[in-house]
Amino acid sequence: MDRTPQLDRAKIEEAFRIMGQYLLDRKTLGEVAIYGGSAILFQFDWRKTSRDVDAQVISTGNHGAVIDAVRFAASRLGLSSSWLGESVTSYARRGESDADRVLIGLYPSPERFGLRVLAARPEYILAMKLQALERVTADDRDFDDAVHLAIACRADTVDKLRDVFRKYFGEQNLPYRAELRLNELAAAIQTRMS
Repeated sequence: MDRTPQLDRAKIEEAFRIMGQYLLDRKTLGEVAIYGGSAILFQFDWRKTSRDVDAQVISTGNHGAVIDAVRFAASRLGLSSSWLGESVTSYARRGESDADRVLIGLYPSPERFGLRVLAARPEYILAMKLQALERVTADDRDFDDAVHLAIACRADTVDKLRDVFRKYFGEQNLPYRAELRLNELAAAIQTRMS
């Protein structure tokens, strides 16, 4: 059983405020893109917590300062040192751009900020979740997230799900195990919608 404390939006925003102040005090602007559960909970009410923040430092020239701010926030709030991690980059698409993201917030405040946080757009998160269906997890959270995201993105058939995936990953094929789950996913989406 996983005993990792869940992070809610308030706790993540508190960590972002601490990071933003840390960077502001050092006259640095950091930019972070978030994905997965944390990006979902900032954009939808149905996701309340995330185990961690899947992210990528997207500002240039100050990666180390941003990671120092992550560590500082972890120590101030008693969070795990891995509360924000960059392993999601293996699922991100090559050539990702600002058009793939939405602004979530400026921290510590919109008037004076040292941290700019963007989140992957819902369709892009859905494409990443489709790719992640190749993994098997005990709670099948990627599958549940994909159902909710597909409903929000109006992708309720296997063909529409494939179209979303191709929009972000071009001619790359879905992993074999993920492809095998598309019919099950479309059925779950249609059941939830009815």
